[in-house]
Amino acid sequence: MEQDLPIRCRAEEVTAQLRLVLAGMPFLAERSWQEVGWGRLRIELLSLWRIELLLEPGLMVMAAPNSTGDVALSRVERAAAPDGRCWVYGCQRDDWTLGPASQVVEPLQFLSAEGRSALEVLLRGASCWPEPISAEPQAPVVLLEERIRPKPRRQRRARRRLAEIP
Repeated sequence: MEQDLPIRCRAEEVTAQLRLVLAGMPFLAERSWQEVGWGRLRIELLSLWRIELLLEPGLMVMAAPNSTGDVALSRVERAAAPDGRCWVYGCQRDDWTLGPASQVVEPLQFLSAEGRSALEVLLRGASCWPEPISAEPQAPVVLLEERIRPKPRRQRRARRRLAEIP
């Protein structure tokens, strides 16, 4: 066994984290669903798991019935556990002895159709972190008070005496 290979977690563990999201666990998205459009939506859960989901067009069969638009949740691309273990799409198969006929195990396949639709609805309304910068410039906040400087005292100059001309 090679020493440099990462320790993998199982698709079932990733599914368990997604079920916690469905149960109400807070999470933050790197970007909003609308901003991602077609691509990768990265979320971080309160449990410190990081999950990267792929959004693709043309998957209306799997999309939520009340969803708008043609982009839908496709699959989990990768996930990282807080202890350093990871899961990457394609790293887990149902039966490796079948060779090319083996099927890729994917965390979303363990969710019911209702669960998958509910997850998509939650992801569509996900909060982003950090908050997007507003278009209107904000006035800088001054946190330090002005220091009151004492006025310098005037020093008297010594009077010059004119030299007398002889």
